[in-house]
Amino acid sequence: MPNVSPRADFVAALAWIAFGLAIVGGSLAMDRLERFGAKVYMAPGLVPGILGGLIALLGLVLLARSLRHGAAASLAHPWGVQAGGSAPLVRAGIAIALTLAYTLVLVGRGLPFWLATGAFVFVFLLVFDLPERRARGQAMRGLALAAIVAVATSAAVTLLFERVFLVRMP
Repeated sequence: MPNVSPRADFVAALAWIAFGLAIVGGSLAMDRLERFGAKVYMAPGLVPGILGGLIALLGLVLLARSLRHGAAASLAHPWGVQAGGSAPLVRAGIAIALTLAYTLVLVGRGLPFWLATGAFVFVFLLVFDLPERRARGQAMRGLALAAIVAVATSAAVTLLFERVFLVRMP
């Protein structure tokens, strides 16, 4: 795994905190359906609000870690060149593109949810894990692991949403 600078962790932490708080804010703004006699634990925004709070909390943990590893010193020169160059930005762009392809193209466009999710996880792991495994001579192991993780993730997510949250998946 490539070393991530404390400065990159600091910036990422701020982004995660903002994202988590935006989710919490959005969930608090949702209708509570009290007029229909809904209980607090049945509110539509409860699960997203909890997840948003956890994202913000983990962002705070990342922020503390980055500061402990010297992020404050690296922020003295905010436009300095980082050792990693543009590689982290390229990786982030690829991750965003894959995620957008999953949400905008695969899900709800004819493929069953479980298949779209499995395909997304498999391709994501191939893109981000296989090059490193290939360099270590473990390409076949990486392919097998990607397939196992994709199937397990697809099954777990589908069953969790359909059986526990009672949400019909597209």
